Amino acid sequence: MRRYELDTSYQGNMPNEVEFTLDNRYVVKIGDERFYNLMGETMLSAFNGLVHPDDVMVFEQFINSDMSVRYCIVRCLIKNGSYRWMLLVKKRIYEVGTDRMVELVAQDIIVISNDFDMYYHRVRKYRAIINVIDEKIFEYDPVSGMITIYCYRNNKSEIFDRTSLKEWKEACITKGFVTGDDAVQFEALCTAIASGMNNFIVKLSSSVMSKGERVDNLIFRGQSLLADGENRITVGVISEPDRRTRTVQEYVGVDEAKLDLATGIYNKKTVTDMITDYINKTAVSDRNRQMFLMILDIDNFKSVNDSYGHYFGDEVIKAFADSLKLSVGGRGIVGRIGGDEFIVLIKDVTVEELRIMLKAMRKGLKVSLAQKQPEYMFSTSIGIAQFGKDGSDFETLFKIADAALYIAKEKGKDRYIIYDYNKHGDILADMKHDIAFGSGFMKPMAKYELATNIVMKVSLGMMTVKEVLSELTDKLNIHGISIYSGNDMECIYSTGHYKNNVIEAAYVNDDKFVNHFDEYGVNMVNNIASLTIEFPEVFRKLRDNNICSFLQMKADGADGKEYMVEFDIFGTNRRKWSDTDVIMLRMVVLGVVNAISGQLTD
Repeated sequence: MRRYELDTSYQGNMPNEVEFTLDNRYVVKIGDERFYNLMGETMLSAFNGLVHPDDVMVFEQFINSDMSVRYCIVRCLIKNGSYRWMLLVKKRIYEVGTDRMVELVAQDIIVISNDFDMYYHRVRKYRAIINVIDEKIFEYDPVSGMITIYCYRNNKSEIFDRTSLKEWKEACITKGFVTGDDAVQFEALCTAIASGMNNFIVKLSSSVMSKGERVDNLIFRGQSLLADGENRITVGVISEPDRRTRTVQEYVGVDEAKLDLATGIYNKKTVTDMITDYINKTAVSDRNRQMFLMILDIDNFKSVNDSYGHYFGDEVIKAFADSLKLSVGGRGIVGRIGGDEFIVLIKDVTVEELRIMLKAMRKGLKVSLAQKQPEYMFSTSIGIAQFGKDGSDFETLFKIADAALYIAKEKGKDRYIIYDYNKHGDILADMKHDIAFGSGFMKPMAKYELATNIVMKVSLGMMTVKEVLSELTDKLNIHGISIYSGNDMECIYSTGHYKNNVIEAAYVNDDKFVNHFDEYGVNMVNNIASLTIEFPEVFRKLRDNNICSFLQMKADGADGKEYMVEFDIFGTNRRKWSDTDVIMLRMVVLGVVNAISGQLTD
């Protein structure tokens, strides 16, 4: 490299930081050993002579300014005859006699950038380690007075508590999370944390971590360290020696039967059971706890499969679930309750924090899906109910959140609505729509109305067969639907996340199997295990496709062919088909078969 050229290479033997002091004539009055190693032993008497000519004015203005201007970036000449970019940091200004002294730190930008990368990778390594351990972490900042309890799951910080140490201490005592002798130990713990004790270990039995749900044997291990040269922060870990620490949302090790196969998040039954149980316990232990129930729906999802294909539709659902789970993190419970419908219970956030989370989540979803299909204009509508304020039981909160979702749809979609009585009135009394999200919440009359509307629309050509299947999977939480025709029962339509391709169901026309259909052409199997003895091959075929229960319905078409529609449930949570389900689905099957056999409709 020629002399006086700009050098941007990384040199590992170069000091990343040197210290020196200039007087009011820019003369170096003091320099540490690293300074002379970097700048050279025989240097100009005035430091501004080492600054690149184009940067001299900026440098001199910086030196002559007060402490309100702390930083400056200039090119400086070092002993090898090249210029390096330097970050100058003003530490202090003081006087010696009549001379004004400026104490500085110079940092080589290329070197410190490389060091930053090195330290960043170290941090990632340590985060990866704490990502797989059971302990939770706590830290206390004496400046803000805040204590934070968190852990790392899926390489993301999950915060369990973040509040002032004083408020945390008072809440745990007044709510009875610590009692008796353990209350004395808890007081000692808070004192050790606040005082910045060098090393401490405190053992106690309490429901501090579960917030009243259960009593745990806890061990707090902590120590203090200097954060900024003056204040000592306290950090440590919280262990549960008797059993593995539970996370707020335990996806790892969850029985597959509890998960939605298409997305990996909780399925409808599991998530509703979990949320109901959590709300019921909270209603008893802490009615003032900040919690929100959210129902989310992907806007215009029915047109996705038609416009971009089923594969992209599946990608949209999976991407939505992944982004939703990532956004919620350890702050709540996430599950899928229908085709493109999701439910979330958010814990321990304020309304403002919720709004910020929703804004970030919706924008993140838009970007992630735009990368997969730039032409697809993704949006989601969200309805939200607040625990305590709007209700203290799952059914009430669900209905209010669902009605708020309906309002979001009516207002043009692509938005969220947090229910407010003053704005929206008595939403349950004034609702103009029926709650119909998820089969567990549809009343029999609503199911009959759904069937009537489908039959009418499909017969008039206002609804395609694909839309019918999507409507049924969405509203009735049916995992898969297939339509077969002809003597070989060849599959002509199919929707759902089957493990294997659905090709044919010729076995339904075997003499022995035909006898299982009733006079109306209906065959109901609540548990496929009942087929193992008489029809072992059929059982294996269904089992291999993850089907645990099904409902089959035959009907004769106008074209002389025999048709069969099969409604499947996946996993191990078997479904018991109600009389209402059978009647309304029979209505739909007759209408769809009539449309298909009369004039094939896509």
